[in-house]
Amino acid sequence: MSWTLIARKEIGDSVRSRQLFVFAGLFVLIFGLAAYATVRAARTGGSTDEFVGLLSLVSMVLVPVAGLSLAHEAIVKRRTNGQWRLMLGLPHSRRDLVVGTYLGRFAILAVSILVSVVLASLFVLVSGFTLPWGSLAGFVALTLVLALVYVAIGIGISAFVRSTTLTAFLAFGSFLLFVFAWWVVPDAVVYVVNGLEMPASSPWWTPYLEALSPSRAHERVTNAVAAGETGSESEIPLWFAALVLAGWAVIAPGVGYLRFNETDL
Repeated sequence: MSWTLIARKEIGDSVRSRQLFVFAGLFVLIFGLAAYATVRAARTGGSTDEFVGLLSLVSMVLVPVAGLSLAHEAIVKRRTNGQWRLMLGLPHSRRDLVVGTYLGRFAILAVSILVSVVLASLFVLVSGFTLPWGSLAGFVALTLVLALVYVAIGIGISAFVRSTTLTAFLAFGSFLLFVFAWWVVPDAVVYVVNGLEMPASSPWWTPYLEALSPSRAHERVTNAVAAGETGSESEIPLWFAALVLAGWAVIAPGVGYLRFNETDL
């Protein structure tokens, strides 16, 4: 399967261009600061249980930024400089290019996250403290899911449009919308639908609208794992939040591929 060759090429290019080291260094620095804050608090009577909470807090912003930054020019930039014309002269299809680039870019981000978590955890351990291994493992798994989703959005944008300027605008807009602005979007929609006034109680579909943001959906699943939930105890149904994350990971690059496959290079 030639998409694996594309994915390996992405990883190799990131090593040669030191892109992997830049992203890994960024995560190591920020996660290291979280580890330092945890150790400092533990020495004054605090608990290392806060370590995972600190990592989760910074990851809510850091992972979307990294995922979109890493992926939003991955396809369109090579489209504009003619690299894809050369690649398609080899036994590769456009699907191979999109899938291989998607998974290769995700691998770069995943390595950065894993290395930073390992080093930050080692710092806490060599400082003489223990870690909540179950919570840490859950954090790693769910953070990789969040990374996959935002890389998917970046790849979808990059494959869908033809302008590097437009991809940068859309990536930045996606970050602002899903990470920050979506907190007020559901209430704004309810306000408009209800005739420019807030109803006495929110409509039944409000939690589903809230969960359409991958960051909100990820937060819902993370809270459920931390609390040991198995059902839909909170306003956003757990099953729907998980479905949203899976949908973003598949549909965003899928839509980008369909557009990329129909247009001239």
